[in-house]
Amino acid sequence: MLAVHDVAVGAKLLIAGGLAAEVVENMGDGEWLRVRILSGPDAGAEELCHATDVLERA
Repeated sequence: MLAVHDVAVGAKLLIAGGLAAEVVENMGDGEWLRVRILSGPDAGAEELCHATDVLERA
């Protein structure tokens, strides 16, 4: 699990499922990020991503 408290908007991440994502909003609670999916069948969709689903910064 990556500490997400200080992840900036626009940061690129690798998340669960091997998907690339871009941070749209950091909730600032150290647990949740709103991300835009950049790869896979859901590319372009926005969703909430929990810190435990963040694999690494891309």
